[in-house]
Amino acid sequence: MKNEMGDIVTIDSNLIFWPGLAIVFGIPTFIFIPKEQYKKFLIFGFVLGGVVDVMTIVIIGNMLGAFSYIAGPLEAFGIPVFIPIAFTFVWMLFLYFLPVRVEFLIPYVAGFVGFAVMLGFIQQNLGYFKFGQGTIQSVISQIISFGIWFSVSALIYRIYNKKLPA
Repeated sequence: MKNEMGDIVTIDSNLIFWPGLAIVFGIPTFIFIPKEQYKKFLIFGFVLGGVVDVMTIVIIGNMLGAFSYIAGPLEAFGIPVFIPIAFTFVWMLFLYFLPVRVEFLIPYVAGFVGFAVMLGFIQQNLGYFKFGQGTIQSVISQIISFGIWFSVSALIYRIYNKKLPA
């Protein structure tokens, strides 16, 4: 792209990647989650996905230095603005399709853990994310972290969903 003076102008890919990630995860929520249930899943997704993600970035990422995001102009306090939004949508989908039977729940959670770890590696390979320690240690810590996060989220959702009016 060229500006008025004929100089070539480059667009920071962060301006495309992070909002694009949120859009890619957001569109399926509008497609699959019924309108009458959307608010419930938005609240659960926001608290269990978005808020926990911000706390994870601040504590584990910023304070302990285990990882960092490279978000360019779209960040505040080291947190890319669209990452908590994307995590909110991911958790909405995770909770909406959550299986009832335990024998399906375990591979379901494991699949989301694998997906989250894979997404972290894609972000790292694209230069938007950086692990603070070696790759093997990062993989193990991510598997443990996401495993706990998805499992506890499923448990909390099951407990509180039973208490909500139908």
